[in-house]
Amino acid sequence: MATAPLPLDRFIARLLKQDPPRAKSLCVSLLGDALGPHGGAIWLGDLIELLAPVGINERLLRTSVFRLVAQDWLRSERHGRRSLYLMTERGLRDTARASQRIYEGPAREWNGEWTLVALPRVGNNGLAERAELRRELLWEGFGMVAPGLFAHPQTEASAAHAILDRLGIPDKALVLSARDLAGAGGLPIASLATQCWNLDDVAEQYRQFSRNFGPLEKLLDEAPAAPGQAFAARVLLLHGWRRIVLHDPQLPGPMLPDNWPGHPARELCARLYWKLFDASEAHLDALAGRENEGYRALRPAALARFGGRPALAAPPTGQAA
Repeated sequence: MATAPLPLDRFIARLLKQDPPRAKSLCVSLLGDALGPHGGAIWLGDLIELLAPVGINERLLRTSVFRLVAQDWLRSERHGRRSLYLMTERGLRDTARASQRIYEGPAREWNGEWTLVALPRVGNNGLAERAELRRELLWEGFGMVAPGLFAHPQTEASAAHAILDRLGIPDKALVLSARDLAGAGGLPIASLATQCWNLDDVAEQYRQFSRNFGPLEKLLDEAPAAPGQAFAARVLLLHGWRRIVLHDPQLPGPMLPDNWPGHPARELCARLYWKLFDASEAHLDALAGRENEGYRALRPAALARFGGRPALAAPPTGQAA
């Protein structure tokens, strides 16, 4: 007689049915959250085994890995009939760039300073470059306050310069620091928040995240997750969270609407993350760490995510405190 699925297994199955993850995007979430802090190396067979419980079959995974290699996120090494995949410098750099937004979030305080990026009008020259720069700035959270003028109240100028350097166009835009002088009678730039950023859509995504993952907290309080269950739940949790926060401009508190749903959603994600962390790390160590000299002990910086590991949660055996 078949055994009835456990409550946590049913919860994971329901999540996968409601919102099946895309293989390549899920791989990126896994690389940044779980594998990067362990050195970023894994055998292809172990990666297949890790992601099978979250709906990614071998064919989809192989296609995704091939694309990540083509995009210089991963590189491969042949060892006989086996393939070892390692995160490249670009993969490590890009995941580190995203980590601040994923795990730390925006500062609640704001000193009123803005970073501006201005694109001078140059006729029809460089249209492709300007379009790519616009995409990069919007991804970074900048809003377009006027044609050719982008602004962000949190992002440092160094981030804008890094985008220009990465695109090979450091001399095609002006990067400025500014302060709102609306006190002299002008329009407060913060009042443009709802026009420059789609906050309603982001807010609804945060509410949906809380609806989707809120029941998980009760399940984990009632019964601890087994290592495999914990890893699957952690992957889906971070994948769902990452998809939202990387599209959130992460404006400072004074510019957000009252009762911003991103705050309780982040608190929920943090609690769930640490409830799942130890068991999920045990599963990762058991699979990704076998016969893999590139697999490293967990970097201590990972324990500072979401404000740091709760004091009552002791580090698992073999991990740094």
